[in-house]
Amino acid sequence: RRRQGRVRGPERRRRERRRGERGGGACESRGGLQAVRLLRSDDRSLWRSTHAVREASLRTADACIADAQQGEAGRGEAEAGGAEEGPQWRWLRNRRFNAATNAFIQVAGHSNLFERLCESVIIKQSSTPERAAYEGISATPLGPFVPRCLCACQRGEVQLLYIEDLTARYRRPCVMDVKVGTRTFLEADAASTRRRVDLALKMLAVDPAALSEEEAAAGVTKMEYMRWREVTSSSATLGWRIEGIRRARGGAAASHYPAPKLLREPEQLEQAVGWFCEGRPAVRRAFAARLAELRAALEASRWFATHELVSSSLLLLYDGDPHGAAPPGLWMIDFAKAAPLDGALVLTHRAPWQPGNCEDGYLTGVDS
Repeated sequence: RRRQGRVRGPERRRRERRRGERGGGACESRGGLQAVRLLRSDDRSLWRSTHAVREASLRTADACIADAQQGEAGRGEAEAGGAEEGPQWRWLRNRRFNAATNAFIQVAGHSNLFERLCESVIIKQSSTPERAAYEGISATPLGPFVPRCLCACQRGEVQLLYIEDLTARYRRPCVMDVKVGTRTFLEADAASTRRRVDLALKMLAVDPAALSEEEAAAGVTKMEYMRWREVTSSSATLGWRIEGIRRARGGAAASHYPAPKLLREPEQLEQAVGWFCEGRPAVRRAFAARLAELRAALEASRWFATHELVSSSLLLLYDGDPHGAAPPGLWMIDFAKAAPLDGALVLTHRAPWQPGNCEDGYLTGVDS
């Protein structure tokens, strides 16, 4: 058959895949994420241009997003007719990735809100305010400082955001999540008097001596919990705190910095940042330069001046592989509690918070 040119079955499919890989062209959404997989291969030529890697990864993800959108449509039709969900959505839901190369990397936040679509796109269950924030920021000079929201769809009251996976460009991603702002609670939370035992349990999980037995049994209000989080960390004094740190090196398992949320003193934070950067001055200089660019863009942004950003984060990333070509990066993430201001109110993002002034201390954190 080989001599006569009649190649069938598995061998023909293997040849087609090899031809696609050599050409580096687009792949079909279901049959081959080989173009994306090549981004994680040892082919150094793919890493010569960080911008090219990012664009190629996102172009390949378009096919996966198209499949997901078809699946959402099939799911909606099935739910409306009382039938079983469509095969496209079932294929997306049942997709499994190789744990070694496609594991979702997260150092803080609610893990049950995320699903991986492909190696360069994650799906986040979110809300209308976060979707509006991504749409608003992308049209401003702050666009380069946020991950791309490639598309969004609504399922009931939940918004599904298809967001660029910022770690996909790095061979061995090292990640630090920094919560920014002196206020990390909504003003509506300050008026709530409902006591919640689940928040008391969260406090005890971090600090077993935080509450007495009677206080733990009665629960705490959301305001008490959030203020405790701010006072026991560096949020109240510096306007930022470390939510989580993950460092990857060589073939060893990734390591995490212990109890970063309880760091308060500048010396403790300096030690944690030094541990994260592994004593690499070039990485620290890159983060400092990126942070200066972000502050200049924030101070000049009309969108930023007319929105409060509560419980938002900065994501710091660099490659633990010294041969990786992707430079260190810093991005704004988590806009679930972003809200436009009423009337002609404009924020400084540095003034102390008082009930009704909506100040969040975001720039106070960036400054420090």
